[in-house]
Amino acid sequence: MLLLVSIQEFLDKAGQGEVELPDHLIQEFKDSCETAIKKQFSKREGAKLRMSGIGRPVCQQILSMQDCPKESSYNDIMRFLFGDLIEAVAMLVIKAAGIDVVGEQKPCSIVLDKENIKGTLDVIIDEDGTKKVWDIKSASPYSFDHKFKNGYDKIKEDDAFGYIVQGHLYGEANNMPFGGWIVINKSTGEWAVVDAPEDISERKRVLQQADNIVKVVKKADFKKAKLKDSWETYKKDGEIVRTKNRLMPKLCSFCEYKKHCWEDARLENKITSKAKSPPQIWYTRYVQRSL
Repeated sequence: MLLLVSIQEFLDKAGQGEVELPDHLIQEFKDSCETAIKKQFSKREGAKLRMSGIGRPVCQQILSMQDCPKESSYNDIMRFLFGDLIEAVAMLVIKAAGIDVVGEQKPCSIVLDKENIKGTLDVIIDEDGTKKVWDIKSASPYSFDHKFKNGYDKIKEDDAFGYIVQGHLYGEANNMPFGGWIVINKSTGEWAVVDAPEDISERKRVLQQADNIVKVVKKADFKKAKLKDSWETYKKDGEIVRTKNRLMPKLCSFCEYKKHCWEDARLENKITSKAKSPPQIWYTRYVQRSL
């Protein structure tokens, strides 16, 4: 938690008007913003296996490698750009707070199933002589409060974007421990530091998982990799009852290719919810509209 304390103390002083940023940090921030803008407003290269995506669902990666058309909204590029700019702000604050940054935006690679998988880590920080790789994330208020603030195990429990695999691959590629995540709530500006466990068995588990994923993606057997939907159920008089609807797998709800797999998918109010304002969920089959 020393990282978080250093960041908070610096921002407290900044809020009181007690700090002045050196010119070289301001220039680095300008350069990072320029890089972010060029990155988001440039033509994309063809899809490749990268460390940042290895932990995502296999079916999603197969469709990406096959250049399947993505679903996109006009505001997607703005969300991605906001993420990059928040990361640039994070690096400015981290350095200004006196944290020992010994590397940033460093390209790296690792061999998995005889494939050279590339990536770009966010930052390497030296704490009392121990260098660790850290990943910087911007998060929605819900994700910040209900996921990141609850630690590594909570992220592991529901890791739709493959953050754990990504972090450990960066660490392994640089022969360093993975420190964890430095997270900013993009709505409130709050910070959190989530430590990854220094557990060799966990590192080995994640690396083996990554190697297995690459093997499956290379086979490109989409039918086997595709996730399965399920019946919507609820309890009545202590018994589990089915509706006539089927639910999209939760991982698919985040996917840019969901319409490829679920042509009739619909985002509707959850009919089994008793809330005044029911949450919306994705249905792959939507026949019954009320209980």
